Amino acid sequence: MTDVYITAALRLIESQLAASGRFSGGVTLGLPAGPPETPAAAIFLARGAAGLLTMSTFLRRRDVTIRIYLDATAEPRDETEIAIDEIVYDTEDDLKANLNLSATGWIVQGEMIEEFDYAEVGGRNFRIADITLSLTYRI
Repeated sequence: MTDVYITAALRLIESQLAASGRFSGGVTLGLPAGPPETPAAAIFLARGAAGLLTMSTFLRRRDVTIRIYLDATAEPRDETEIAIDEIVYDTEDDLKANLNLSATGWIVQGEMIEEFDYAEVGGRNFRIADITLSLTYRI
């Protein structure tokens, strides 16, 4: 059986987000160690599954989350809500139009899930949005 890693798919997502120019605070694989400059994005694995479909077909699934960070204390505060929604929409639009994971063997399956919240990183408060993609690979 072939070893299938998600490395190439993660790097492709990272590259596309960085190329968008939307994240002046940077794009990282994994959560930031300290408070990011905003807007920023982090990409991380959220959950996964693996199993045999048939005696010769193996399926791997990885849910990959893109977390977007905006400074929750920026003024005017109501603009933060508008800005995070616009960034989520534009990021998803870019992913739908340009994300070509087929070269990596992974495909996006299902809808993109959005979740909004607040988080503290290094003593600073951030407005965050998570976009989760469900990726599937068949061997």
